[in-house]
Amino acid sequence: MRTKIDRTMEDLGNVVALEHVNIRVPDQRLATLFYIKGLGLTRDPYLMTGVDNMWVNVGRSQFHLPTGRAPILRGRVGLVVPDLKALRRSLDRVAADLKKTKLA
Repeated sequence: MRTKIDRTMEDLGNVVALEHVNIRVPDQRLATLFYIKGLGLTRDPYLMTGVDNMWVNVGRSQFHLPTGRAPILRGRVGLVVPDLKALRRSLDRVAADLKKTKLA
């Protein structure tokens, strides 16, 4: 007899792991300001340490950010952070540098 699985009970919409999100970025410096300094994520210290592709750690997952024309995503990528006030302060510190970008 097969067990019926109630998918509505899953709080992540049945996503077990995202692992990698690949997004092209036109400017590695601005991407570093946003993802590393602004969001407080960490850069992979061993792989892709050049200036044309950055791997950013998010727990066990990563953003892969090669240089290129940035796509317009139809969906959204969300992050759960432990302290929204601390995130706001961190993003405020890079706001001036990101002011005229889509990362503002």
